[in-house]
Amino acid sequence: MKLLGLRLCDHDSNISYFDGDIVHYVKTERLLQDKHHGYNNLYEWVNTIKELWNITPKDIDYIGIVLDPWRYGLPKDSSFPHVDYNLFEKNNKVLKINHHYAHHLSAWPLHTDLPSSSIIIDGYGDYNISWTVIKEHKIIDQGYIDVNGSLGQEMQKVGDLLKVRYSHEADIAGKVMGIQAYGKLDKEFLETLNNYSLKNIKELFNFNLWVNYKKDFLIASLNMLDWLTTIHYKTSKILLDTFISYFNFQEKIVYAGGVAQNVIWNAELKKQFPNLIVLPHCADEGLSLGIIEYLRRINNLPKFKPISFPYIGYQKNKNLYEQTRRAIQRLTS
Repeated sequence: MKLLGLRLCDHDSNISYFDGDIVHYVKTERLLQDKHHGYNNLYEWVNTIKELWNITPKDIDYIGIVLDPWRYGLPKDSSFPHVDYNLFEKNNKVLKINHHYAHHLSAWPLHTDLPSSSIIIDGYGDYNISWTVIKEHKIIDQGYIDVNGSLGQEMQKVGDLLKVRYSHEADIAGKVMGIQAYGKLDKEFLETLNNYSLKNIKELFNFNLWVNYKKDFLIASLNMLDWLTTIHYKTSKILLDTFISYFNFQEKIVYAGGVAQNVIWNAELKKQFPNLIVLPHCADEGLSLGIIEYLRRINNLPKFKPISFPYIGYQKNKNLYEQTRRAIQRLTS
């Protein structure tokens, strides 16, 4: 049986292909040398799989996709674990996989025995969903952008407020993480932030809280980095409280989504949760790996063979790994 996993939409598109023996993976930015490249359509991927693996959609038994359906005039759904879609060749079985569930399942290259618990936090996954807690392959709790806000989106808004330069908006939150190191923690302001959690995160990032605290917009604006440092620090405590509320300290937890790229927050979480699993592909570049795992499961196929992860991307030079290893050795000797 041949399976295909597609992460489409406007950034970080990637494809996983199971040929009946091994899993192949490509992140399309590597092919096009266009950082965060994304297919913002439903057809260009056909050319990619033809170029890379000499296959067409007719060769595939099951196709799984993660995409933002409203971009294509499709229903705004967040079905779990999947919904049937009739988009491509009629002989294909096409499933739209829940975005956050695909993140959860994408841990398989690192853990043959996939942990049953996960938390996914990002800008948004499927429509209006900003975070999800999963246990035993069931949704335990979720956050909604319109009700709770989105931590990923709030970090981007801070970047806009600070007029951060960027080539792609997916890089904004990472830059904000770095910038916060230049401010000072305001302990008195921190004490006013006791009533915030992941469930009202958009209120924590409201700059007017800082303006009211400083009692002057100009003064608040001149000390904006101190505001950022303080709310960034507070967010680390909120995340820790969130993990404590859902997981025990020795539990193996998959942590994914774009927010899981914040190494400062992760360092604090790791102190309390030593078995925390932060995926190197925790952002959307890992989604097709989760899709292909879902297709394997529903078809009752054997577990995939071990792969040389993370060196599974498209490589024009088959000796790239060895060349890189030798280069690093020279630089460090």
